[in-house]
Amino acid sequence: MNFNVYLNKDLGAKVKELTKRLHRSRNSIISEALEEWLENHDSSEWPKDFFDFKAIKEVPNFKQLRQEFSYDSNEDPLE
Repeated sequence: MNFNVYLNKDLGAKVKELTKRLHRSRNSIISEALEEWLENHDSSEWPKDFFDFKAIKEVPNFKQLRQEFSYDSNEDPLE
């Protein structure tokens, strides 16, 4: 697939310098950078912070609270 990408002057100069130093094409450097970025920003994975979650001990027991607010099923809750 071919498409054009605008790079600001400074970024373009850095890429140009890399092409000379690494003896590679702009296309290969930019393609590699984009592949790496996509691997590191894949939204199909859970964020690392998700697995570091620590439970909050002060949170009330919701099952118990539900039972306290439950009503007899024979009663109309709107009366």
